[in-house]
Amino acid sequence: MRNTVPGLGSLESAVMAVLWAAGRPLSVREVVDGLADREPAYTTISTVLENLRRKDWVDRERTGRLWFYRALRDRASYAADRMHGALDDSGDSEVALLRFVDRMDPRDLDLLRDLLADIPRPEDDP
Repeated sequence: MRNTVPGLGSLESAVMAVLWAAGRPLSVREVVDGLADREPAYTTISTVLENLRRKDWVDRERTGRLWFYRALRDRASYAADRMHGALDDSGDSEVALLRFVDRMDPRDLDLLRDLLADIPRPEDDP
């Protein structure tokens, strides 16, 4: 499975990971510092954050002279988008789902069973 959602590049995904890990709004400098393994330029991250804002992934608020950015979507929604994208890309969602389930950790499989059991079938509705 890809590490990005359609519409998000690898650097955008990495920036989102920094924002999610922080759990609070961050300045551009704080995001740059959170990407220390990449050593990106401040201006690059500022541009990435603005691109993410235009795509409705982040919001910003000005405090003094600094902009602080926060994620508008949570990590779970991001993961769900990735799963939907992979399913769409599979060409055969039934086969892809079967292979996915075959490779699931037994605990996750039990969780999935429990979650599916709580979803009413359309024919069960009055």
